[in-house]
Amino acid sequence: MTDVKPQVTPSRLLGVLLRGWWILLVAAVLGGGLAFGYSSLQSPIFQSTASTYFSMKSASSGSDINQGSAYTQNQMLSFAQLAMSSMVLDKVRSDLNLDLTNAQLRNMTSVSIPQNTVILDVSAASTDKQFAADLANSISSNLASVVEVIAPRDDAGKATIVARVIEPAVAAVYQSSPNKSRDAVLGGIAGLLIAALALTIWALLDTRVRSEDVLRRITELPVLGAVPSRKDNGRRPIVVSEPNGAGAEAHRGVRSSLRFSAVGHEITTIAVTSSIPGEGKTTVAINLALTYAEAGVRVLLVDADLRRPMVAQSLGLENSVGLTTMLVGAVGFDDAKLPWGDTRLWVLPAGVVPPNPAELLTSERMAEILRDLRKDFDVMVVDTAPLLSVADATIIAPLVDTTIVVADVTQVRIAQLTRALASLTAVRAQIAGVVFNRVRRGRRDDYRYYYSPTAERATTRRKFRRRAAAATPTTAAPAIEAPKKSKGKGKSQGPNEVTEP
Repeated sequence: MTDVKPQVTPSRLLGVLLRGWWILLVAAVLGGGLAFGYSSLQSPIFQSTASTYFSMKSASSGSDINQGSAYTQNQMLSFAQLAMSSMVLDKVRSDLNLDLTNAQLRNMTSVSIPQNTVILDVSAASTDKQFAADLANSISSNLASVVEVIAPRDDAGKATIVARVIEPAVAAVYQSSPNKSRDAVLGGIAGLLIAALALTIWALLDTRVRSEDVLRRITELPVLGAVPSRKDNGRRPIVVSEPNGAGAEAHRGVRSSLRFSAVGHEITTIAVTSSIPGEGKTTVAINLALTYAEAGVRVLLVDADLRRPMVAQSLGLENSVGLTTMLVGAVGFDDAKLPWGDTRLWVLPAGVVPPNPAELLTSERMAEILRDLRKDFDVMVVDTAPLLSVADATIIAPLVDTTIVVADVTQVRIAQLTRALASLTAVRAQIAGVVFNRVRRGRRDDYRYYYSPTAERATTRRKFRRRAAAATPTTAAPAIEAPKKSKGKGKSQGPNEVTEP
């Protein structure tokens, strides 16, 4: 296996955008609000426009009229430049008694010519609506005067082109800028695009193992199940607290997948591990063991994570005696095992954390204990340390029938899971597959649909739940008779609380 780079397909990108709809919405609203607020803080600008008509003063024939009209149209650009010339603006400043320079006046005005016309529009903009109208009218009237002065003369010495103001400017009622509505819309669109770009970049840089498609690019191992995230943050095993819920059904699905993966060989001992700490391997191990117990088989849950043991704490059991005390020969199995409630689940805690966990796990005594324990139970689930933290899991994996790797879709990266699976492959461990944990519940997910159990199965679950609820706290690890092949029930020992490692 090699490192796999993240790949963003159109379907995945669309999924990212759909899941992040609220981010897009917030960004659009925020962008529109900021743009509207900025526009509101700007001084309002009012614009007024005056229109001037240019024509030939006289014509003796139709041909002269056509030639004069064509000549006037050809001169419209020149008249537009003339409107912004000093000849006109000097007169404007004098008429309005302005302290402004010609350059400032040019910045406040604009000239336009409607297509195929001999009309020139002079627009003036200012924070003072009346001044804007006065400025446009002054420029238009002074332009007409200057045109009459510089226009070509006829034989009588009169100007051949006449400019007349046909629509004087009036004070505007509404501001022309800033346009708050337009700015708010543009700001919303800009915020939406920025958020979409940010989500796209995030998707490109996201290397988490979020789907089976990503897993297939890493390995050919199957997905044994997808456990949904819990909204209630409950500490009790989901199989007990919500026996008919999505999480419980997901763990039963893992049990069924293991049954199908055992076509070529029998599976009685299962190791549960993960790539990094905090992926929920202990929770998966506990709930998987409980699904076997509710099915009526004798189950032993072994906490072989000798560095951060969490099984006993999760189930409310005493951890002073356990696997480590057995490994050093201080006690036997009868003194270390603990029943959990009135169920067919037995627990072997990790015991006191030793200074040399790797040496204990690699000892011949560890292999001997696992061989002996599997004889007294139908199924044995072993919780081990994360693969990338220490080598403990690679020591345990060859001693069991198969190994499950838990992958938290919100945490584990492609490179991490790749290295974890490679480390198991290096020791020739049998890997059953991957369990996706904390999968987000989507609207299209089938988590809320469950097959109706038969009357016998429903009765079994109700009895199992009552037995688990009857568990009481324990403060010591008393010696209890080893479970028999036909039975395997014991006294109540602990509450059903689960803490996530």
